[in-house]
Amino acid sequence: MKQVHVYMAGDSTMADYKKYSFPQMGWGQKMSDYFQSTVTIHNHAVNGRSTKSFIDENRWKEMEKQFQPGGYVIIQFGHNDQKEDKERATEPFTTYQQNLRHFIQRTRQFNVTPILATSIARRRFDVEGNLEDTHGDYPKAMRDLAREENITLIDMLKLTEQAIKQLGPEQSKQWFMWSKPDEYEAFPNGAKDDTHLNEMGASKVAGLFVRELRKLEHPLANYLKMTMEG
Repeated sequence: MKQVHVYMAGDSTMADYKKYSFPQMGWGQKMSDYFQSTVTIHNHAVNGRSTKSFIDENRWKEMEKQFQPGGYVIIQFGHNDQKEDKERATEPFTTYQQNLRHFIQRTRQFNVTPILATSIARRRFDVEGNLEDTHGDYPKAMRDLAREENITLIDMLKLTEQAIKQLGPEQSKQWFMWSKPDEYEAFPNGAKDDTHLNEMGASKVAGLFVRELRKLEHPLANYLKMTMEG
């Protein structure tokens, strides 16, 4: 079978982490667990990046140099587009959509298929135990654009919200960077982080993504392992 290349562009929730950051991981780091050996994952996601900074720092251009015709690009931004600093900030229905449209147009020029993914949910419950929405209009802006451009959207916000709600306020900590002091060498003071995933969370979230691919009968799903754990 031919080798298939999958490129990933996104932020810290998708990024790869070094061993010294264990157990923190992005869900892109666990994608290869679900695919056959004919698939190579190129994870270009970087902590703290928005659509704007990913372009301005030439990270998209660098990724383009690796593009192989017939490949796929998974694009997940939004967490940092919300930030107020000028290096990262975008507006949902103007600059954010413009930057996403730029990504889509560039992938098509290289005969690479774009897949949009909304930001994963933050584990933020109110005092009554209801999961709060923290992403504003960015997910809607991405959904609207996917419809306009007629490309696949994997609604990771919706999928992770459902999973986190089902787990509840306590059990959902098992997916995120919550740890006790001295439990992990990288976090001697412990951690209480409702945005970033641990190894279990990264695996579970990647599993949500690939199962949705299979449900949608997306061509990339043809390269998934027959049986999937997680």
